[in-house]
Amino acid sequence: MYASDPHLDTRISEGDDVIKQTCLSVYLWLGLLCGLALAACQFGPSGPAAGDDDDDDPDAALEIDARQTSSPDAAPGSPDARPDAPPATVGPGGACSCDADCASDGGQPGVCVYGVCMVRATGACPSGGAQQGCPAGSRCWSLSGSDVGPLCWPDCSAHTCAGTCDSDGSCVPTAASDCDPTCGSACSCTPTSCPSGQVCVGGSCVEQMSGGPGPGPGPSCTGLPARDCTGTTCGDLVTFSPRTNTAWDDYPINGETTTNQYRSYLRRDLMMLVGYATSKVACKAAAWTAGNGGALGLGDMSEANGAIPGTSIGSPGHPANTHTSGYDIDLAYYQSGTANNRLRPICAHTSGGSDQYHCVSAPTTLDVWRTALFLGAVFESTRTRVIGVDGQAGPLLLSALNTLCANGWIEAGACNNIVLAYETTNTGQGWYYHHHHHAHISLKRVSSLVDDDAQVGDAAAAHDGAAVHDHGPGCPGGDCAGDPRLKALPGREPGLHRLR
Repeated sequence: MYASDPHLDTRISEGDDVIKQTCLSVYLWLGLLCGLALAACQFGPSGPAAGDDDDDDPDAALEIDARQTSSPDAAPGSPDARPDAPPATVGPGGACSCDADCASDGGQPGVCVYGVCMVRATGACPSGGAQQGCPAGSRCWSLSGSDVGPLCWPDCSAHTCAGTCDSDGSCVPTAASDCDPTCGSACSCTPTSCPSGQVCVGGSCVEQMSGGPGPGPGPSCTGLPARDCTGTTCGDLVTFSPRTNTAWDDYPINGETTTNQYRSYLRRDLMMLVGYATSKVACKAAAWTAGNGGALGLGDMSEANGAIPGTSIGSPGHPANTHTSGYDIDLAYYQSGTANNRLRPICAHTSGGSDQYHCVSAPTTLDVWRTALFLGAVFESTRTRVIGVDGQAGPLLLSALNTLCANGWIEAGACNNIVLAYETTNTGQGWYYHHHHHAHISLKRVSSLVDDDAQVGDAAAAHDGAAVHDHGPGCPGGDCAGDPRLKALPGREPGLHRLR
């Protein structure tokens, strides 16, 4: 054995301490590296590695999934942390946006009608307000001017009404309420809701008119006749002078002669307005290639004493309270493919060999653009109450008016003033019959100038009724009063169509 060297022993002891410390450090670093490697082997960026699930806790996995699919800010029990509940439905009379908002009643499907829930009737209404076809607490009518079909209108006495109660005691939408036309059965259209080939005008889808004159406003047309009457003679009954020129054609009609045009008297203010509007069309549309062009034919007005035309020969040609005192005038439509623009049918108007006294199909000779331009010029005057046209011509004219307004041919104030009256089905407002060969202008009565709203159906000088007319007596089947199974809505008078 070797003798022990104390100095060597000390160095060895010190070396052992260094080695121990070094090994400890290495072990710590190796442990850390192994831990990291193990973590990398066990988990990817979004959870456990695929296929390495022998020891996975299914409850833990559900917790991870829940954290990943819910809103990071969602608190337990908040709306974001749980699925959306199905929307609740409401019963008849309740508020709605879509048909799906409306519950069925008695097995009959719910529908949304301008913001109020109703249900469909089981069939045609046997009479207006019939109980047949409807659950208890509702009665049957169809909606005037709509193809939604027979409806069961909730009784206000039986249901909570989100709208208003009409004179029949039915819950009906208010003038301001509406619904989503993409999912409701009867709603005002929106700019994107109409079918292809149609455009939304005044809340209704109408045919998108093609062609037209393009961008306006066209010629400046200085030197037109005065449009508005001032002074104390505006109410005097006068005649057109001259009777005929390049703008208007006041020819003898309905038994008149060139020496006795006894049906052709009107107020001076109305004469001036028509003279202005026809002259404006003659100027603005002078370069238009479509249509006949030329003067517009004028029809019945009043007699010299303000009586209904025909009164002096014992045969009044219009109902009471219309065409009196010179406030009304019948005019032809501007036409295409005819000899002139005098009063004549612009469409087929017979069915089964019988005259129907209205267009039974689309107009064939209507110059829609000149007629629309004329109507726009007439509506420049705030005295214009309403203009009535045939139900087949009305939607086309409304569409053309919309285009001419957008393109600057018609003044902005007139575009905001336009009220066309027409009925596509007979709702008893007086416009359905006898307007297939003429339009009808009604001027506001001087005593009612503060009333800017035309009331279709108002017997006091509102419109050309249908009982007797110069181009055909009576109404087919005696249905001048319209169908009593139709119900109108407040603020949505049947037959009135506004551009804005």
